[in-house]
Amino acid sequence: MIHKMLNRLLTMHFKEPATGHKLDRLEQDVWRKIHAASAEMVQPWYDKMAMAFAVPQFHMASLAMALVIGISASPVFTPGPAAASNDDVLGMSVFTAQSPYLSSNLIERMK
Repeated sequence: MIHKMLNRLLTMHFKEPATGHKLDRLEQDVWRKIHAASAEMVQPWYDKMAMAFAVPQFHMASLAMALVIGISASPVFTPGPAAASNDDVLGMSVFTAQSPYLSSNLIERMK
């Protein structure tokens, strides 16, 4: 079955004449590709990391990991009631872990 498919693909490929394949610049093309590959390998690791940050998939993956780590570590690092200040002059109590507006506290109150 695979042999039939390969034979069919090879016959399709060799029906067309090989035009546009010039071998007079083959050596220059090979050396150019070798130099380009070696120049890429010489780059320091921090340059490669900086280029990786430009990839949109990396942005989404790092955002997802930050959310997973933040959500999973938030119950461990929440300050207790002794650490909370009683005098909230600036009205910043909405940003504490015991805020009544926090979704986890709303869920706890509904139980």
